[in-house]
Amino acid sequence: MSIGTGTKLGPYEVQDFIGQGAMGVVYRAYHSALERTGAVKVMQAITPDPDTVARFRHEAQAIARLRHPNIVDVYDFGEFQGTPYMIVEYVPGGSLAAKMAHGPLDRATVLRYLRGIAAGLDYAHRHGVVHRDIKPANVLLTDDDSPVLADFGLAKLMHGSSLKSLTGVTTGTPAYMAPEQVTGSEVGPAADRYSLTTIAYEMLTGVIPFDGEALMELLYAQVHRYPSAPSARDQSLGPQVDTVVMRGLAKNPSDRWESCGAFVDALDAALAVAPSAAGGSTMVMAPPVVATRPVGAAAVAAAPTVAVAPVATLSAAPPSPRRLPRRVLAAVAAVLIVLVAVLGVVAWSAAHRSFDLAMSPQTAAPGDTIVVTADNLPANQAGQIELHSIVRTYGFRADANGAVNTNVTLPRDIELGDHAVKICWSDACHQQLALHVIASVVAVSPVPSATPSALPSPSRSPSPSRSASPSPSSTAEACTGATPVLYVPSISKTAGFKATFRCFPAGHWSVSVVQLSKPYGAGSASTPGNTLYYTQSFSTPPLVTAGLAARVLACNASGRCYETADVTVGV
Repeated sequence: MSIGTGTKLGPYEVQDFIGQGAMGVVYRAYHSALERTGAVKVMQAITPDPDTVARFRHEAQAIARLRHPNIVDVYDFGEFQGTPYMIVEYVPGGSLAAKMAHGPLDRATVLRYLRGIAAGLDYAHRHGVVHRDIKPANVLLTDDDSPVLADFGLAKLMHGSSLKSLTGVTTGTPAYMAPEQVTGSEVGPAADRYSLTTIAYEMLTGVIPFDGEALMELLYAQVHRYPSAPSARDQSLGPQVDTVVMRGLAKNPSDRWESCGAFVDALDAALAVAPSAAGGSTMVMAPPVVATRPVGAAAVAAAPTVAVAPVATLSAAPPSPRRLPRRVLAAVAAVLIVLVAVLGVVAWSAAHRSFDLAMSPQTAAPGDTIVVTADNLPANQAGQIELHSIVRTYGFRADANGAVNTNVTLPRDIELGDHAVKICWSDACHQQLALHVIASVVAVSPVPSATPSALPSPSRSPSPSRSASPSPSSTAEACTGATPVLYVPSISKTAGFKATFRCFPAGHWSVSVVQLSKPYGAGSASTPGNTLYYTQSFSTPPLVTAGLAARVLACNASGRCYETADVTVGV
């Protein structure tokens, strides 16, 4: 919907078109009696049904009551031809996003902007209003370069089942969204503090916390990953800044700073010590004697006066002690060298020590619980266990010895086949293991009618693949009363297939691939019995054709057979 020039919206007259965004179109308007210019935001993304318009009016009234120098004033609101609109203060100075696009900001300016934004947010939070879409594009700059928050609360106004669009405005902007916004959980003031910290991270380092990610990866990272510390991108920031910023980006809202002002105060204090923490590597610092340690400079100036006093008593001083023999000095030096070397090796080993990842069992069914263990992680390291190809995460925290022991319950809707179980922390996954997911016990029934005499002779069958020898599961459980299950997730013409025998009795089994009602011998397997899972790899018989359905059949000498479901043979 467009509004023509000269259209009257209450006492305001539309003058010209300014721009268009995800929420709708924006026009410049003029109040002749007050001689005041405003910006008209026409909310085209809101469907004009009665319930939505009523909710819009309720939220707009709450926003309009906000009066703060760092929040754009709301002058009026209403509906035009059924579509809600809002008339707000016109700020012609551009946005913080445009300012940042022109180059890096000095730290004094960064703190000044952050302090103004924080003041506006804390004021709004005290009045029960959450912005929900804090980002540089929603921070406008006045003529005196003061930050002013725009579009306050509009993300909530745009949220609901009656939206025409679900892009961006319904939940916020992905790069600045808090984890609870991504997951659809309850959103409160802590979400705005997370977004403010993200802006601070970007202004200090020049990049957003999760830079270069595609949309889905970015949303996943907001919930499950921690970004690189700011000092990893700019070494002059120092560990104090890392501590402040990473707390602001905590996944749990209750772990973040208690207010936006508290965050900015802590960041200001951390930045004040960051240059000295960086040492001589920061080339933009003033000369060290003058700027780095003024107390030390004063002490140097007073040094001649202090040094004069001992001169008068020099004659009364005792004679100098004898020098140590050179051999003693050489021995002491050698010990110091060895000690430094040992400490260096210890430090290197601590930084580069390898860790062990284990998982039991390595074959499981949907709904089963597996145990993932690891050793030699950094002490008290927090991270997550990730299950791929679907992405499921299970948080952990290592103990003081760097050990991890985490139970992972497989989703009941997990796809059958091979999956990767990864251990991740500090924005990276460090090791992974293969998990084989098979069908549950009821998936396959025995085939009592099949006869082993119908199978080709094992002597004419290809041998099982040597690349994967039979390997019983490390979890041996009694299968008394359980129905044996044979499971093969896929068959490849060239790569063969992997068969899993679940709760099979001890014995020798002839294994065949059945295609078009004809069995082709693939080899044999000897199951140990009383074993939950037993897995073995086989070569696909040469006469099996790719592109056609086939199933795997296992029979013992007494004529007892079990078969899998049909799968299409791959190349």
